[in-house]
Amino acid sequence: MVVVPALALFSHHVPPEVAAAVRTLASGRSPAWFGRAPRAAGGADAAVAAVSQPPPSETPATVPTPADSGRRVIEERLLELGATAIECQPLPGEAGTLLASCRVAADASGQLQRLFQAVGPEPTAALDTLRADVEAWRIRTASVAAGVR
Repeated sequence: MVVVPALALFSHHVPPEVAAAVRTLASGRSPAWFGRAPRAAGGADAAVAAVSQPPPSETPATVPTPADSGRRVIEERLLELGATAIECQPLPGEAGTLLASCRVAADASGQLQRLFQAVGPEPTAALDTLRADVEAWRIRTASVAAGVR
């Protein structure tokens, strides 16, 4: 009963790297070093190797599509603009609509962050709208900082 209010009270003091690691663990996508695999006869090293290297028969053969390439370019641009926690997921209750979101530091220390969200029928469209919103915000904040209105 004390942990949740304490986390809420001090969450803005948590470094972004720690927050990202906690989100990853909380979502169930633990990294291989966390050791979710059962212990094998070879000890910890064998367990980590079993998690990090799936058998060749289970490795999916994926070929990047143009849509994947376009999405990757947009995500790289968002990262250049300072975006973190970039996500694109189905919008609850809306069939065929995706919600893209990210956070961008609003101050030099990174303590204040602005949340951006955009929707679209496919990941590339939603992420491109998100990118345009972040770029427009960056331009506005730069002009305000320079004293231009």
